[in-house]
Amino acid sequence: MVGQLTPGDPLAHAPRSDFLGVFAVIEDARGLLMVQNARTIAGREVRTWDLPGGAVEAGERLDEALARELREETGLLLAPAPQFLFVQDGVRVRAGRRTHAWRSFFFRAQAGGEPRASGEVLAVRWFLRSELDAVLTAPYHDSFAQWLQQGGSYFAAEWRDADEL
Repeated sequence: MVGQLTPGDPLAHAPRSDFLGVFAVIEDARGLLMVQNARTIAGREVRTWDLPGGAVEAGERLDEALARELREETGLLLAPAPQFLFVQDGVRVRAGRRTHAWRSFFFRAQAGGEPRASGEVLAVRWFLRSELDAVLTAPYHDSFAQWLQQGGSYFAAEWRDADEL
């Protein structure tokens, strides 16, 4: 996920490469599918609920990366033709300087199978939209929360570490 560093990461205080990501918005009668991840935010290890998705690898198209990430994290198979929803374009600021930028593309997706936690994912769960305010707490969730409330196709964001607020 965007700007996440694990404890002991040698890049914890150094500039890192920009991030290009894709994320699936899968919603049905059970709610919206979220995956739980361990993240380091503001120097603390936390568990967050995120949309399934992740980094686009070199040479991958967005739909290919979306299918791979969905399969790796949940075991689900992406149905053809995901629908573009919005893009998040942001920067991370640490100690007063920009460490990297991220661009994440969000797609409404259909998938076959029953989701299960896989790889780095700790759990999967369906959330009703009314439950999402309580779990969208990471700094990078702002754009998704705004999209849920008002729609739109482009969101700019700045993630400042808690010690700079």
